[in-house]
Parts: sequence; C-alpha cells; structure tokens
Amino acid sequence: MASEPRRDGVRDLVIRARREQIVEAATRVFAEKGFRRATTREVAREAGVSEGTIYNYFEDKDDLLMAILHRLNETERRVEDFEEDTATDFRGFLEEYLRRRMSLIWENREVFRVVLSEMLVNAELRELYLRQVVEPTMRMAEENFRSRMEEGEVRRMDASLAMRSVAGAVLGLLVLGLLGDEEVGSRPDEIPEVLAGLLVHGFGATEEDGHE
Repeated sequence: MASEPRRDGVRDLVIRARREQIVEAATRVFAEKGFRRATTREVAREAGVSEGTIYNYFEDKDDLLMAILHRLNETERRVEDFEEDTATDFRGFLEEYLRRRMSLIWENREVFRVVLSEMLVNAELRELYLRQVVEPTMRMAEENFRSRMEEGEVRRMDASLAMRSVAGAVLGLLVLGLLGDEEVGSRPDEIPEVLAGLLVHGFGATEEDGHE
C-alpha cells in the first residue's frame, strides 16, 4: 500500500507532461495556421501523438485554446507570485511583475495575435476567458493592491479600476507591437521600467530626475 502514492505521483507527472506536450504543439500550430484553420489532426501530428490522444486530455479545440491562455497567463503560479512579491516595495514589485509578464507575452506575440482575433468573434470563448482567467487574476491583483493601500505604500483609489488600468496598458502595448509599432517592437526590454515609473510617479517630475 505504501507504493500507491508513488505510483499516483508518477501517473500525475506523466499526465502533466503529455498535456504540456499537446499544449506546446497547439501553440505552434495555432500561431502558424490561425485558430480557425488549424485542426486537431495537425496538432496531433505536431505533438507526435494520435488525434484520439488529444481528446483524452482536452474536450475540443476551444478547450485547447483555453489551456494555452492559462499557460500564457501563468495561472498556476499567480497566487505564488503575489504572495512572494508582497514583501517587495511597490515600484520594485511592479517593475519585476511587468518584466516577467511582458517578456512572456512578447515571446508569444504571434499566439496572442491568434487569440485576440478569435476573442473578437467567439463570444463563448470570450466569456470563458473572462471567468476563468481574467477575473481570478484581477481578484488576486486587487487584494495585493488593497493590502499595500492599508500599509500606506500606495495612495487610496479604486483598486478594481486601478488594476484594470494596468492590465489595459499592458494589453495596449501588446496591440501596438502587433500592429508593427517600431518603438515597442525594437525596445520591449525597456518598457517595464518606463511603465512602472509612469504608474508609480505619473508624468510629474521627481527628485530622482535631478531638477533643481
């Protein structure tokens, strides 16, 4: 009986690895073909599995796309991210968080191009994304922000709208990049520091700017 937990653990690792293998394949196929044109047969071929195997792990193509969205959102590590960063000063937390998120987004920008285009026309997928990805992430962000307000680290404001404004800024930069904006496309590594400074200090000059 003592070996059962070990066998269960190995089985869970195998399932997780196979799911990840399929999701990575779907990410490549969707980015190349587009969501509408891509088929589960092509995803299976890219993953090196049978088409039937895909349906052992995912209900349909929409379910596959949701798995990609969770992966790009890093949903599984989101709670850990906010808990770890609570001890960091707000400017440092914000810059590091934006750097990590925007780096992942930019590396997968072609996938986001596919995702965004599908979201605009697929109401069911849009609702799933809002409910399963956006809303839980926003709740965690708002809780983190409110705790910082209580500590006096940031000024009091509407946490819900504040966090959505941050998300909107990131999404807007992504869209600019996808449209071919040269500044965003050529300097993505500089954006987190600029955006964090803008969000914390606004456009007003600070003592750090060296104005006399």
